[in-house]
Amino acid sequence: MNLQVVFHYLVNTLRAADNVRDVRVMDEGAFVVSQSPHGFDEDIAVYLLAGELSVEFIKNAVNGNTRSDIHTLFIISSDLLPPDGAAAQSDEGLRLLLDLYGGKVYAYQVDVREVTIFPVFVGTTVHYGQPVNIADISSDYADLRTSKHIRGVRKIAGFTAQPTQSSSSNAAPRRVYDPLKQFYDLLDVPLTASEDEIKKPIARKPASITRMPTLRPTPPPKCKPSMKPTTKSSNALAISKTYFSYKR
Repeated sequence: MNLQVVFHYLVNTLRAADNVRDVRVMDEGAFVVSQSPHGFDEDIAVYLLAGELSVEFIKNAVNGNTRSDIHTLFIISSDLLPPDGAAAQSDEGLRLLLDLYGGKVYAYQVDVREVTIFPVFVGTTVHYGQPVNIADISSDYADLRTSKHIRGVRKIAGFTAQPTQSSSSNAAPRRVYDPLKQFYDLLDVPLTASEDEIKKPIARKPASITRMPTLRPTPPPKCKPSMKPTTKSSNALAISKTYFSYKR
């Protein structure tokens, strides 16, 4: 019952959010959120987990979604976690989620049909964080190097407020790993550039060409003989000529 309440609350709240283009329901407990944060479409698959934290399901979902260019967010029932302040006890499934989300997981709680989504930080003890703003759902990346079950970069998601430009604020924007950053740098445009800004690159084309070693007009290298004849090779050639002359 609680899972259905949380599911409908999240779907309805995200559909009303300004930064969300669409919410597509996959089944009761899973849906896909579509956004365009940098002028490109991004999809986030959200899964609500109320039962066993299956390692195989988590692995298959994250790996399959990453291959399909989809970010993954798991939100688990707080009933699956120790109480706030208790000693940490985690099984394999929870440890995998902690690896994916940098030592925390997102949990949901229902109190008289009031839904709360909040981060849970798991170290030696368990600490429940402050409730998140559902509209702050955003994509991210996880670089897993020591995980027992997954290695490499995977597409994940969380709840992080996007930085807004303000003359009264000196806070630096949050920097996250983005595989597309090298291509933005190549075109001399920021990660926040719109599609139109990226499509006007005629004036920037020379700069991008000079940065690519393979396109620089360098003269071809002078060819040098890689092998020099030796007495042994000359003798072998003479013997082979003699042999074939004899065969004729």
